[in-house]
This record gives sequence, structure tokens and C-alpha cells, in this order.
Amino acid sequence: MNNDSPITGRNMFIWRLMPILKVEMGIYNFVRKAKRAKLSSVWIKIAFGATPYKRNINDDLIRVRDKLKDEGISIWGYHETRCKTEEAAKKEAEVVAKLADDLKLQGILMDAEKPEGTSFFQGGEKEAKLYAERLRQLCDELGLGLAITSHDIPQNFPGFPFESFAAHAHINASQVYYGSSPNVQDRLERAINANSMLTIPFVPVGSGWVGSGGGCSTASVCAERAKAFMQLVREHQFPGYSFWDWAGAPMALWEVLFDTPV
Repeated sequence: MNNDSPITGRNMFIWRLMPILKVEMGIYNFVRKAKRAKLSSVWIKIAFGATPYKRNINDDLIRVRDKLKDEGISIWGYHETRCKTEEAAKKEAEVVAKLADDLKLQGILMDAEKPEGTSFFQGGEKEAKLYAERLRQLCDELGLGLAITSHDIPQNFPGFPFESFAAHAHINASQVYYGSSPNVQDRLERAINANSMLTIPFVPVGSGWVGSGGGCSTASVCAERAKAFMQLVREHQFPGYSFWDWAGAPMALWEVLFDTPV
């Protein structure tokens, strides 16, 4: 693996795999759609805190992995961090690294975001450093890539230890959720500037859904903004990009992915 840029091309997040397989009417159609959309990898949730996300970890995931591999498409696992204590931080790193190794995944994304109740990151700078440092050590030993996926403008969250995570990542998969922004270019440029302290490759994540929280207003807007986003990524010569997420992506977006070269 080239850890200078272990994520390239077009990618897609998946929160819950089984409902998607039902909608797509099986693994064959799922893989065919991923190939038509020219995906390099899919990013599937594998754990939250120290708990494996069992809704996704089953025989279907193994079959999906193997069929995607036949088409040159890999799977990365994403982990929603909690890290409430130093002990928990180390345990989470070890749990998620073992899961990724057992599942023969390509790498791990640290989904590190500000707390929302008991969800997302619950610790401080020390816990973030312990978790990310240990996870990077394990990933290096196992030959896995490691990315951070977090807020695209971390300065908007004072006290959130973004750089303590990012210091140990190979890739910054910044969540550039431009859906409610004035335009895609403005939001992406703000994100680029806000992450300029990092030297690792920038792989932005676009708004691939319709709805609140950074999503687009309509399916057609989602499609048009995705076109603009992908063009800007090409102009900046970033190694890759992604979208959140498969289940929420309207057909208009999929048509754009089918028709647009990477």
C-alpha cells in the first residue's frame, strides 16, 4: 500500500449495509452499481466506541468484500470514536484494528466528531492522542491505511482536539457538507483554508443526500452540486473524494456518477 495516498478516486460512505442490499435486490446488483458509479472503495461502519457494529458485520459483508475485490473495489471501515477515558481510548483502537484485520479491509477511518449527547467523541486531547497514536501503530503493523473524517472547519469547534487525531492519519477525509452553503466552491475553499495546517492529502467528502444537516434541498440540486464538487476536486488535483452516503443518495446523483469520469 502507498500510505502517502492510500485513498484515491471516487468513494462512498455506507452506514447500514443490509437495508441497502435489500433495496438493490442483492449483492450482484449492489456490486454492479458500485462499478457503474466508478467507485474505488466503499466506507462501511464497523464499530462505535469499543462495540463492533454487528448490523454490518456478518457473512453478507464478507461476500460483498470478495465480490467488490473482484471488480477492483476495496472496503474501508469507519469507526465512530467515543474515547471517554484513556483506558477506553486504547481499547477502542485495539478493537477497531482487530476488526479491520479480521475482515481484511483496506483501512480505517477515524470518525471523530464533536459530542452529541453520548454519541461521538467523549474525551479530551489526551484521549484523542492516545487513541490515534495507538491506532496508527497498529495500522502500520497490519499494513492498513488510516484516515480521519471530521468537521471540515474544525476551528468552529473550540476545544475539540482535531489535530490530535489528524497528526496520526495518512489522509484527511474532511466532511465538506456544502448542501446548505451558498455554493460548493465557497464551502470547499473555506475547508481547504481551515485544514491548511495539515500536510497529509486532502480527500473531501461531499453532500450526497437530500435533507438537513448539510444535505441538499432537492435531488436535482444534489446532482448539480456533485458535478461542481467533482470538477473542483479535479482542478485542485486532490487524490480522491467521497460522498455521504449510499442510502441517502437520490437517483439523480447516481446518474451523475454513472455518466461522469473520475
